[in-house]
Amino acid sequence: MTMLKPAALQAARRAAAIRFTEIAARHTPADVYVAYRRRLTGCAWARSRRISVPRPVTRRALHVYLHEVAHVVLGHFHDKPVYVQEYEAEQWAFAVMRAEGVPIPRASTRRAKAYVAQTIMREIQTPGMAIHLQAARFANIAL
Repeated sequence: MTMLKPAALQAARRAAAIRFTEIAARHTPADVYVAYRRRLTGCAWARSRRISVPRPVTRRALHVYLHEVAHVVLGHFHDKPVYVQEYEAEQWAFAVMRAEGVPIPRASTRRAKAYVAQTIMREIQTPGMAIHLQAARFANIAL
């Protein structure tokens, strides 16, 4: 493996940040209000078409950004179980990243699966709650 010199590494990071920002812009509908936050967490309000996200300058930040955009694009108005909405948002974000040629780190996939599993386990307590099979498989939950 070739080690980049500090100047080359900085240039590569700047180029990646520009590329990830362009990808985010391409997939954000024009009527979505974007507020930036410092942490690598996000929040979406699909009805009012607003998101609060990190600047998409790293792969992880891009993933969080696209996940929140997905909630708006997919019209998640709490008409489905939360874990299904989270599963769909993860799938949408990963599909966009793959289509744009952005490698998805294993850590991102593990985090996404753990998050969906956590939301399933929270909601499984509801009597009569049917579990979405694809979401459970994604989260590695045996039913």
